[in-house]
Formats: sequence, C-alpha cells, structure tokens
Amino acid sequence: MELKTWLTFAFGFSVAFFMLAALLFQMVSRKNTGAGSVREYEELRLPDKASRRQAAYSFFQKIYVWCAKVPLLRMYLMGIRRRLAVLHVVDEWKLRLETVKLALAVWGVLLAAVVPLLWITDDVLMLLLLATGIWVGHGVMADAFVHRLENRQLHQLRHFLTDVRHHYHRHGMVEEAIYDAAETAPHEMALHAREIYEVLTSSNPEERLEQYYEAAPNRFLKGLAGISHLVREYGDKMTQHGSVYLKALGQLTGELNLAILRREKLSFLLQGLTAIALIPLLFTKPIENWARSYFPAMDAFYAGKLGWMSRIVVLLIVLGSYVLLRHMRELDREQPAARRRKPWEQRAYQVPWVQWLVDRIMPGPGSKEYARCTMLLKETSSPLRLEWFYVQRVAVSVLGFLLSIALFVTLHAVATHQLLYAWDKPDTMFGRLSPEEAKAARDAAALDRKILADVKEAKSRIYEAVLSRLRQEPEFAQNEQQLHAAAQRILRKLEALNQEYLKWWEVMLSLLIGWGGYFVPVWMLLFRRRLRQMEMKHEVDQFHAVIAMLSEMDRISVEQLLEWMERFAFIFKEPLQQCLLHYEHGAEQALERLKEEAPFAPFARIVDRLQLAAESVPIRRAFDDLESEREFMREQRKQDYERLIETKAGWGKMIGFAPMVSLIFLYLVFPLVYVSLSQMSVYYEQIHRIQ
Repeated sequence: MELKTWLTFAFGFSVAFFMLAALLFQMVSRKNTGAGSVREYEELRLPDKASRRQAAYSFFQKIYVWCAKVPLLRMYLMGIRRRLAVLHVVDEWKLRLETVKLALAVWGVLLAAVVPLLWITDDVLMLLLLATGIWVGHGVMADAFVHRLENRQLHQLRHFLTDVRHHYHRHGMVEEAIYDAAETAPHEMALHAREIYEVLTSSNPEERLEQYYEAAPNRFLKGLAGISHLVREYGDKMTQHGSVYLKALGQLTGELNLAILRREKLSFLLQGLTAIALIPLLFTKPIENWARSYFPAMDAFYAGKLGWMSRIVVLLIVLGSYVLLRHMRELDREQPAARRRKPWEQRAYQVPWVQWLVDRIMPGPGSKEYARCTMLLKETSSPLRLEWFYVQRVAVSVLGFLLSIALFVTLHAVATHQLLYAWDKPDTMFGRLSPEEAKAARDAAALDRKILADVKEAKSRIYEAVLSRLRQEPEFAQNEQQLHAAAQRILRKLEALNQEYLKWWEVMLSLLIGWGGYFVPVWMLLFRRRLRQMEMKHEVDQFHAVIAMLSEMDRISVEQLLEWMERFAFIFKEPLQQCLLHYEHGAEQALERLKEEAPFAPFARIVDRLQLAAESVPIRRAFDDLESEREFMREQRKQDYERLIETKAGWGKMIGFAPMVSLIFLYLVFPLVYVSLSQMSVYYEQIHRIQ
C-alpha cells in the first residue's frame, strides 16, 4: 500500500483518537478546581457504571492495565508516572487515572497536528524536523499538564490552611483541626491531610514525620506537618501577637501566596515562548516554497549544502532554546525532581573500558579542576558524581564528533545528488524557463548522468572519452560547437564530483566540534548556576520566614532551625546538609564551614546569628529584629520579586525568540543576499563579455 494511503489512515485514526480523548475529558471534567471531594472519588471507584463519569474513569483504568502489559508502553507510562507520583501520594487509583489522562491528551494533540504535516511533505530533513517537534512538543505539553496539577495543589493547600485556622479556633487542638479540614478538602489535598493526621496521632510521630518529609510534594506541606507536630508535642504558646501556631500558619500562608503569585506571573510572562521557539520547525518548508516560487534562482541554494546547513543550524538553535527554557522552568518547580532509578552515566561508567578512559581524563583529587567541577556540581544540585559527569562530557564530545562527520558525509552526498540530477537554471534572479526549455534541460541532465556513469572508470584521456561518447548521440553528431560545449559541461561536473569526498579539514573541524561538545555540559551547569544565583535572595527571604515561625517556640534549637532550613532549601540544600552532618562534632566549626561553602552575604548574616544563638543568646533575641523590620523586608522582598521576574522574563523572551530570528535570517535573508551576490557576479561577467 502506498505511503499516502497509510498517512490517510493514520490521519483518520489520529482524528478519531483525539475526538475520543476530548469526549472522555468532557465526561470527566469539572467546573471547579477542586476535582471533587474524597467521598465523590470513593463513589467513582465502585465497579458498577451508574454514570458516564464512572464509565470513563473505569475505561481509563483499563487502558492503563492494558498498556502496562506492553514493554515499551509500560516504560513510557512509568516515565509519566514518576513525575506525577509525588503529587498523588498513597493513591494508586488516582495516579493511574492522571497518568492515562496525560498520555491521551498529549498524543491526541500531537497525532492530530503532525500527521497532516507528514501528508504534505516528503523531505527527509523536514521529517527530522517534525520528529524533533514531536519530541519537544511532548515535553512542553507534559510540563504544562504537571504544572497545572502543581498549581491546583497549591491553591487547594491555600484554602486548606484557612480551614485549619478556622477549626483550630473552634477546637484548640491541632490534630482535630486538621481532621475536620480534611473532611471538606478536595481529593488530592485530603490525602495529604490524612497523612499529616496519621503522623500526629502515630505512636512514633518522629519516624512517620520523616517518612512524610520524603513523600511531600512541596515545602509548604512539609512546613505544615512540622509545625503541627511541634505544637502538638510541646503545646501552643500565647504571645503579644496571639497564638504561635496561628502566627506560623499566617507566615506559611504568606509564603504560599507569594509562591502562587510568582508562579502565575512568570507563567503569564513566559507563556507561549516554548511554542514560539517551535514555530521555525513548521515554517521552514513554507518559507522555502515561497522563496522558490518567487525567486527560482534560490532552488540551488535550498537543495545544496548551504540550504542543508541552514536547516540544521535552525534545528540546533530550536533544541538549545527548548533546553534552556526548560531549565528556567525547572528552577521554579515546587515539587522535587523525579527520582531516577539509575543514571545512564552510572551504567556507562560500570563498563570497564569506559571506566578506564574516564579515570585517565578526569582530574585527580586535590587539583584545581577537580575542586572547581565538584563545587559546580554542588552549586547546581546535580545528582551526578564527578565520574559520571565526565562520562557525560565524553559522551557529548564523541556524539558531537560523530554527528559532525555524518553531517559532512551527508552534505557531500547532497552535493553529488545535486550535480547529477539538477538541471541548468537561468542566470537571472527572477527568470524562469519555458516548458520546452525545462524539458531540454532535464534531458541534458539525464544525458550527463549516463555519460558520467560510462566514463567514471577512465583514468586518462577523459576528454577524448567524453567526446567519443557524445558523438554517439544524434543531436551532437553534426554540431561540433554543441559537442564541445556539452563536453566542457560534463567535465566540469566530473571535476566537481571528484571533489566531493571527506577532506582533512572537515575531519579537523569535526574534532573541533567534538572538543566544543566536551564543554557543553559545563556550560549548561554554568547557566543553571547563574539562574540559581538570581534565586539566592529569594531563598534567604524564605529562611527569614521559617525563622520567624519557629523563633517564638521555647524548645527550638539551632540544629532544629538548620533542619527546617534544609527542608525549605533548594539552592543552599547541599551546604546545609553538610552542616547538619558535622554539627554534632562541633557547632562552631560546622557553622563556619557553612559560611565558607555558601559565601552569600545575606545568608552569611543568618549563619552569624545562628552562631550567636548556639553560644549564649536565645534564638528569639538573636533574631529579634525580624519582627521590627517586617514591613521594610516585605517591601524590599516585593521589589526583589519584581526585579527577578522581569529579569527572568527578559531572558526567556530573548531565548524564546532566538529560533524565530535565526529562521528569518538564516533561511530567508541570508539566502536572498547570497543568491543576489552570486547573480551580481554573473552580471559582471556578462558585461565584460560585451565589452
């Protein structure tokens, strides 16, 4: 069956698939953001299909079970599941439901969008661009879906904290307030509320609390569980500002509101940038068709080496922009990164010859390069060890070299095909051959191919061989002028074909590209570190909020404050973990080392006060100015937030629009200028001939 027929069936299937997914989503959709209470979801789990929503949910569960039996589909679902697992703790049914909904939504849209594009193109490079677009589009849609779930969870937590405050006023008991608030909470929030309630009422609450810290999706739920446990264990305290627990809930709600506003504003400013970065993948072919239709002389450019190189450069810029934008968005994620079972770098390092190679490339312990790379991995919270990081660098370098060699070989093949099959075009920019002239040019190109195939084995006297072969053709038997002109044309093609081989400077350039690829992972880490440095002041402000929540409690210690700061930390997590490991061997030395590993002035001032509190002064007195300067710090933090958001939005717009600018310049402006200059040289030659 022909390819077009298969694509027709694929398009029909994709449309049906998309319509089915849309119908199912309409059946299960709700107008509010709560997604239903616990009792509603318990009823929907029943096996009887009394409603359309129950039938749709049951169908989703069957799809998950069927896909889990297929190895490739199971691996794909497990990848999505790991990203959603932290949002749906201890709820296997809801986790399967959201996994299938995400897979159906993403692939329904992608199939409906890509299959029609496959119908209208038969270009190999365009197919590569579409494949890249599918990969990038899948990542974008999956991120948007997960981001929506995270936002929904944060909004649910915001309302839940208000309910906890209300019920605490009624009962005066932490566990009862959380239990009553969980009864009316949406399904996802109710699951976490039940977990916190079980932590508070457990016979071993410290152990259960540590387990919940590992499963909690964001720092606000960790803070709620931790402060509730402290108040239940040691009791609440009334100060001149009221209840310590209610004040802590107010601080937590304030931090949550700031996080929600920040995420929503950044999403508004950065929305669509990834889609804009993908637009060049769709518009390369239309721009090429438009240019060829109005400027026929540009056919040779798009079909030749420069055209292919322009497309590949645009593709690389699109991929680079997507990766950088994704790094920017990952830094704003509230949930921790999904745990990987085993990095591919670790598996590769276990191969003996790879380990032998990496051990000889990697700098030795004690060297400046070793310390620099180790610190860079720590500052970016990379999960890779130094050995695995060098495996990644070597792999990127080798991949860059091999892809460069493959690119040069492909460009030579493209040039060879162009020489053999392209027919002569008019020398003018806008000229177009008549049908009779075009047919004659195609016949001449076919004749050249036959003669080149006949004389390619000749080692000497090639011109005579070409003349002898041309004399066998009737149209050249009586016209010596056309005979010699055709022979000269064929010889020029033969000389050009003989030059289409992999040259030494192309190998050297590939080695240079491979050498540059060796530093690409380092550059990515430097970019991430720069983004994290922009977030440092924001994280220090969060530490101030944590300290303000806990400083009024009598039994809080410096070590406990450090533990709380480590739970809320993202940028300073690694130094805080090292400080806690060494704290028992000496508080003063551990805190001094913390300042050395995180030399950020606002953070160092917090550590100075912790040192003072560890020696003699109570924590409340060490941080007594937090309350008096609260209004000033709030205004300053607001300005810092606005400045940070504007900076990140500017970076995002610059990165997001880079592919579009490169498309216009490399695929339209540069070809027009190049062809115009080429035509000018032709005009000058014609003028000299006239003279």
